[in-house]
Amino acid sequence: MRFTVLIPPEHRNTLLDRVRREIRRSLIWAEGSEADVVIGAVGEGRLAECLIWPGIEGAVALVNAGWERFKDQTHMERLNEVGRALASEQNLDRLLDLILRLGRELLSAEAGSIYLVQSEEPQELLFAHTQNAKLSLPFHRFKMPINPSTLAGFVASTGETLNLGDVYEISAGSPYQFSDAFDKQAGYRTQSMLVVPMQDTEGRMLGVLQFINRVEPEGLQPKVVPFEKEHQDLATSLAGQAGVAVRNAQLREEIEVLFEGFVNASVTAIEARDPVTSGHSGRVADLTVGLAEAVNATPNGLYGELFFSDRQLREVRYASLLHDFGKVGVREQVLVKAKKLQPEKLEVILQRLRQRQLEDALVLMEEAWRKGESFDAGAWARILNGRAEDSERLIHLVLQSNEPTVLAQETADGLSLLGNLDYGHWDGSRKPLVDPKDLSCLNIRRGSLSEEERLEIESHVTHTFRFLQQIPWTKDLGGVPEIAYAHHERLTGTGYPRKLAEKEIPVQSKAMAISDVFDALTARDRPYKGAVPLEKSLSILDEEARSGQLDRVLLDLFIEARVFDRVVKVS
Repeated sequence: MRFTVLIPPEHRNTLLDRVRREIRRSLIWAEGSEADVVIGAVGEGRLAECLIWPGIEGAVALVNAGWERFKDQTHMERLNEVGRALASEQNLDRLLDLILRLGRELLSAEAGSIYLVQSEEPQELLFAHTQNAKLSLPFHRFKMPINPSTLAGFVASTGETLNLGDVYEISAGSPYQFSDAFDKQAGYRTQSMLVVPMQDTEGRMLGVLQFINRVEPEGLQPKVVPFEKEHQDLATSLAGQAGVAVRNAQLREEIEVLFEGFVNASVTAIEARDPVTSGHSGRVADLTVGLAEAVNATPNGLYGELFFSDRQLREVRYASLLHDFGKVGVREQVLVKAKKLQPEKLEVILQRLRQRQLEDALVLMEEAWRKGESFDAGAWARILNGRAEDSERLIHLVLQSNEPTVLAQETADGLSLLGNLDYGHWDGSRKPLVDPKDLSCLNIRRGSLSEEERLEIESHVTHTFRFLQQIPWTKDLGGVPEIAYAHHERLTGTGYPRKLAEKEIPVQSKAMAISDVFDALTARDRPYKGAVPLEKSLSILDEEARSGQLDRVLLDLFIEARVFDRVVKVS
């Protein structure tokens, strides 16, 4: 600290001999017209002043008074700085480190430790963080009972502050004792110690702050001295600020754990509803976060000035994990539809074909009998075989058409003939063998979904957005709904559901679109298609970028940084 005093030069040595040592260490003689204290000189004293020389006794009293005001002001400023610093840090581990560092600076302490009260029953103290300017030793967290026989345990259980000049001189009758195990192990000498309770605004015990060995400079060799009353007051104020900051950080951590559990449970629900895409959400999240990290690592180009913080990366991860949650609002038979027809529909058509085979055979037999032909087992067998061959051809046509692959023109022509066939209904009437709606499904040119079903599948994006909008996300996660909402949009404005223009699509959504397409291509768990090889998948993505569908810059980063290595094992 720099404590300035303006007095006539002839009185300086006399005054210096009379003031306390702590003042002498910080005192600087002022040469101008302003100083913290002005005595017997023309000038302005910020803390104390007397323009007439009051004598040496009066001067010492004024300097002492100014010094006390100076310390109070300095301590208040430093505590305010500490408070601002603590309020700006929300990560609990970094916060604990900051509390100790600022506390040690404030109290001139050589070392310090923080113990946190664990809420589980029975309550315990967690040795959560430590610092030592003299030693560099590996740090291991451990728990211990809240036992008043230890220094930290006594403070945690009673709420009292301990200010010990020398921990090795604690009387044998004291309820607490100092354990010298660490000193012996590390070759350290603990001497003065200040142990203060850390509580929240409601008085609940959160933990204990422990400061060790207050150091004062004395010549070339610093000296360990006891903590004084003012240091105890400072530590108490610090503990109050730290308690609020720690509680806020703990609450935030609890909220984050809650969100993490909710997101994981939601992913489980998605995968239970659509088992064939199990793992898809996790892989898309890994890829999208990896691509965002690649953006961070690239200081030039279109996204050179873009940087995703840790919290923004978490936002991206959550949006990616939940991007398909809206599938819970899609009918299960549509969601898991692997072929063009539902199994029960296909079964009915195939059964009708077999029924038609027998019906045609009976008609031919009946015609032969009407012509007077006698029963001939061989002729009957030939009729049955002929009808069976026709049925097998039609069954093969239906089965081939039912596959979600590209429908060949020859197969499509055969389906047109299928629409003209009928069968005998149980009510005695003749009805179309294939329902027009089912025939329309078999005529799907590519994939397994009809136009109506495709729109229903696409609606999962809107369901996702509406669901995510209902969640009271924290401020740093507020973009999750919008990022997930746009993952099927395309730069050409041809995506869904809103057909956004390129500038309207968040960068995070553009990255997720690449990850989503890549995983859909390379996934090995889809029953309706095989996994597309890596090179072919990247080629397809390249074509999408060439046509303006996907972001070219992000795709180049995706490939250059080999983000795909996170989910695809290249043999």
